[in-house]
Amino acid sequence: MEVSIEEIKSSHIEVLHTWEMDEKLQVQTGVDVPRTYEQFFKAYESYFNGEKPNLYMKAVVLDDRLIGKVELFRTPGKDFIGMVIAEKRNCGVGTEALRLFLEEIYALFGMKNVFAEVYEDNQGSLRFFEKNGFVPTGEITEEWFRGKVRPLVTLRKELE
Repeated sequence: MEVSIEEIKSSHIEVLHTWEMDEKLQVQTGVDVPRTYEQFFKAYESYFNGEKPNLYMKAVVLDDRLIGKVELFRTPGKDFIGMVIAEKRNCGVGTEALRLFLEEIYALFGMKNVFAEVYEDNQGSLRFFEKNGFVPTGEITEEWFRGKVRPLVTLRKELE
């Protein structure tokens, strides 16, 4: 099993959009209203064109097959990581992809901490991040998701 993180390519967009349309992944990742393929394509096109300088993304590849993505969103106060593993979950693939990504972003940007925001009811993702050294900060944000309040937990990991 060879896990790697690679550049996101335009050839990945169709698979990535399929994941956005998946009901279970929508709930886990907070996609309230999925984008049309055209909207999705335009968003990635603007990323490829350098119009989203605060966003850094990689494809998660297992044995030459796209199975997820990991991204860093940089704000002036905090750097946030987001991750979707759509296939081959609970077998160490996500942990390896996260390790590779954290090494890469630390080398590129030198940040001291990285944060993740996970919905309180997404116990699998909370366990994943905690298992990988992220610690809850105590900060909980209430977001609206499909007409209901949904608490979002912030976790932090030190990279030094």
